[in-house]
This record gives sequence, C-alpha cells and structure tokens, in this order.
Amino acid sequence: MMRLRLEEQKLAIALPSETLVITGHGVVDLGGGSNLHRFYDDHHTMLQFLCEFGTDDSAIREIMLFRPWDSVSPTSESEWRVWDGPGAKIRSTSFSADGHAFSRVWGDPASPWINPSEFVEEVRADDGSVRRIHQKVMSYKREVGILVENLILAVERDLSTHDRGTVTLMIGYGLQPSDVTPI
Repeated sequence: MMRLRLEEQKLAIALPSETLVITGHGVVDLGGGSNLHRFYDDHHTMLQFLCEFGTDDSAIREIMLFRPWDSVSPTSESEWRVWDGPGAKIRSTSFSADGHAFSRVWGDPASPWINPSEFVEEVRADDGSVRRIHQKVMSYKREVGILVENLILAVERDLSTHDRGTVTLMIGYGLQPSDVTPI
C-alpha cells in the first residue's frame, strides 16, 4: 500500500482506510474455471480477487482495491442511451471526468466501440440477504506516476427489485498479496 500512498495526491480519488470491515461477499462465475470474488464494506469499497482453477492462494491471478467514484441514475430512455447502448459511453475507447482521462483496457484500440462484458454477481450480506446484480462492465485505465489507476464503468440492475438500474464508476488499484492481511 505504500506505493499507493506515495502517489495519493495525483489520484482521482482518496484512498480508503487500510482496514476494511467486510460486510458482503459477491461471486461472479466468469466461465472456464475463473471467478471474481468481491468483498465489500459498508461504504461500497470493494476488494476484488480474480481466481482461476480453484480457490487456494495459488489460484489468485489479480487483486484489486476499488472505491466508488460516482454514480448516475438515468431516468429517461435518452439519458440511458448516453451510458448504455450503441455509441454509448460504456462502449467508447476513452472516458474522461473531473479532469482525468482513462483509456479502454479491453478490445481492439482501433475499434471506436466494443460491447461491455456482462455477468450476474450474487452478493451475500452479513445479515443473510442475497442480491443478484446484472452488470455490464467496461474497464479503463490511466498511468499515475508509478501506478496504474483503473476505472470500472458499470451499468448495474438489481434483478430482485427490477429497478431501472444505476451507472456506477469505481476507481481501483492493483495490490500484491502481501498488501492484504486477513484479521
């Protein structure tokens, strides 16, 4: 975490506390033996583990720490088209906000528009409740000194409430296994 603290003044968002109290666990089956495990605190900070072919430590391929940056709740079809659909922000080669410019991670850089990844995350909270969240996700990044700052742009819909959904923007950073100590 020290390398994150060294660049903190240049980051798009303040870093969370180094101690997270986990109150929810989400799982996404990515297929092919790969899973995302997402651990949430009450402030929606997310510790994400990409695991392949198992659940032991050797299966962890990537660890990311994400914090909410912004959210938008479109109320009309025209507002939704700005974020989701052909030519929408979630499909573009770049994303800019608050003076920070991010480049799309996935797909051919020469293609101006690509489809986002889609999946359903099952989230279990400490109170025993379970939510199924359909997500369309695009990943962006920018270099900040010695770091890579990641942006997830996600269109999320809670399948249990049949809501219209929310557009969520989260900023994250790669961590090393030594940065994460369960207590």
